[in-house]
Amino acid sequence: MTGNRIRGAAGAFAVGALAAHLVSTVLQNTPDSYNQDLRKFTGGWPIPGWRFFAPNPGVQNVHLLVREVPAGGAPATPWRDVTPTVSHGWKQVLWNPGSRGPKALFDAMQQLSVMSANQADFTWVTQSLPYQLVFSASRAAAADGSVALQFLLMNVFPSAPPEQRMKPILTSEWIPLDSASDPKEAAG
Repeated sequence: MTGNRIRGAAGAFAVGALAAHLVSTVLQNTPDSYNQDLRKFTGGWPIPGWRFFAPNPGVQNVHLLVREVPAGGAPATPWRDVTPTVSHGWKQVLWNPGSRGPKALFDAMQQLSVMSANQADFTWVTQSLPYQLVFSASRAAAADGSVALQFLLMNVFPSAPPEQRMKPILTSEWIPLDSASDPKEAAG
């Protein structure tokens, strides 16, 4: 009899905790939420903060383009898109560890977009962690034997008219590859 009461109480507690968690998650994720201080009522229990696409859905893609100066004084190569692709299949819904690298690069490119939109000083931008991450990805994509590279972040609006589909965000200076271990040394 006592065992049934304990099991019943534990089950009721679990259902109540799950219901409280779901309600607080919904409240936390309402648009323009006034519940930002809701965490102080949960005793340290984390409440997910999902925003998905609202209230500002993404309407553009950010692409990373690179061009290099080959050794031997040849002219610069044309721009080429080195944006990493992430495969999307039914297995990736359950397990997709390969998405972390491209997501980190995408987040860095988004931060550089925000800095550019807010007219941040270029010297400050070149010393930021997002710039260093994008430079590292660009350097990894550079052709062997290149002596310098330049990268370009480009916003692509797929639903815009063709003449308004692409908008440059940020173009790096030419970065020498033979002596640059990081962009701060090349920019300084």
